[in-house]
Amino acid sequence: MLRIAIAMFAVAPMLAAQAPAAAPCDLIRSANAHHDGQEALSKKQYAAAAKAYEDALDACPNNFGTWLELAQARMQLREWPAAIRAAQQFLEKEPDSVPGRLALANAYFMAQRLPEALEQAKLVLKSEPAQPAALKIKGNSEYLTGQLDAALDTFIVLLDRHPEDEEGAYMLGRIYYQEGRVDHAVGQFQRVLKINPQSYKAYDNLGLCYQALGDNELATRYFLTAIKLVEKDHPDYDWAYANLSSLLYDTGDYEKAYAAASKAANRNPYSARNFYLGGKALSKLGKDELCVNWLERAVALDPKYPEPLYLLAREYTQMGQEEKAKAALEKFQALKATAPRQRK
Repeated sequence: MLRIAIAMFAVAPMLAAQAPAAAPCDLIRSANAHHDGQEALSKKQYAAAAKAYEDALDACPNNFGTWLELAQARMQLREWPAAIRAAQQFLEKEPDSVPGRLALANAYFMAQRLPEALEQAKLVLKSEPAQPAALKIKGNSEYLTGQLDAALDTFIVLLDRHPEDEEGAYMLGRIYYQEGRVDHAVGQFQRVLKINPQSYKAYDNLGLCYQALGDNELATRYFLTAIKLVEKDHPDYDWAYANLSSLLYDTGDYEKAYAAASKAANRNPYSARNFYLGGKALSKLGKDELCVNWLERAVALDPKYPEPLYLLAREYTQMGQEEKAKAALEKFQALKATAPRQRK
């Protein structure tokens, strides 16, 4: 009975707020299941938490606050459609809830349904203009849909109201870098490091900035600092290795460029760019067959990435494979004509 009492205490505010029951509720079973969900969530056992919250709702559908907790558990499981449905179910009962609206906006954003994420973020900002999470969802959605000026304005507003927001400063730096305002970008990434000296992404992006400014020595130093920070603690982060590989290639150190690209590919074997960088270095090293393997892998990973196709056509030509060379070159030309892309 102690467990039931604890669980009922935990869920009491939710029960007090609910409307009169429209369906029979097994309050004890619902409370126990909700308690199990909370315990599982605290242990990061997200599948168990989601199952427990669903059991709680099955026992008493009127405990609509549980829909929001279910949405959070589904988000942790990267089950975006289920998270969206759960947040919508909650908002049907609490349409003015800022946490509910933010949960739905975040689920839309993670599902890459960016216009809908932007719409939900704007709804939150109508009632709370300084809400930081809503501003970040809005700015990131604008950035990813190519609305760079709008995203720039949004992150400036965010930092005016929340000057210690690390993500806001980082994203503002990324936009400045993309627009070629490199000095401004440097200032924002340095701002990030004042907030969080362990920000490997800020070090990585400072490397890109100083490479753009022509200071390869300082750029290398920043890339290596980022690599040191991610080497053990962030095994999935490959960008610093790839960016260093690109710099080493540009400075003519092809052996080290290939080594860095190999480490990037080991960390992220689904990145076409990593395999393209490795293929470029192998081409300069005269290792044609291995180069072709890397470039073919890049093309397989992203058939709409034109640069590997161009280099692949050259390699096929050198190896006397004229038909393959012609096919690769035609694909490259078609892509460049329709959707040229810059990868940095």
